[in-house]
Amino acid sequence: MSIRTNYEKWYEGDEYYWGTEPGSFCDELISLCPPSSDKKVLDIGCGEGKDAIYMAQQGYDVSAFDLTDNGIRKTLRLAAEKGVSINAYVDDINTFSLDEQFDIIYSTGTVQYLFDENKEAFFKKLEKMTKPDGIVFINVFVEKSFLELPPDWDKEEKMWKPGELFTFFADWKVERIDEVIFEDNSGGVLHYHCMDTIICRKVVS
Repeated sequence: MSIRTNYEKWYEGDEYYWGTEPGSFCDELISLCPPSSDKKVLDIGCGEGKDAIYMAQQGYDVSAFDLTDNGIRKTLRLAAEKGVSINAYVDDINTFSLDEQFDIIYSTGTVQYLFDENKEAFFKKLEKMTKPDGIVFINVFVEKSFLELPPDWDKEEKMWKPGELFTFFADWKVERIDEVIFEDNSGGVLHYHCMDTIICRKVVS
């Protein structure tokens, strides 16, 4: 079988590749946009669902998609185990289309799967899909000449240039923006990443 991403294989087993604890950024988003049942959240590239399910546990109406069948299968399994319901389905960051608007949109470790020719359209789509005063959280791996390519770097991933992500949010109110180098042990091999992160709010004049 031809697959677009190695994560389809890495997500096959019963264990969760990334674990089941939510990312620390989730609580930051919650503080910026407190939950209620009428607030909608979208997780772009949800993997096995740990962050999306945590957000659903807090009371949001959550949708999530990932390119991997195995990721969505395990997302729905984990949601059932945690007693929450989310709208989780297979889709592609390069081609997805939604007519809804969301209070929070986030994507972690996925934007580097965007093909160059789709970047501008993707960020225009994000702006259209974000409600007024809504929050967007995006991070992306960036290239540094002194860092080696991670051992679990995937087929269609592509490093971004430092600061490139931030140029797409010039008209948004920035809540947090940073660039960090951190240690990672995913895949069982110690390595380092450089990541740019932005949290911003859509301001409508």
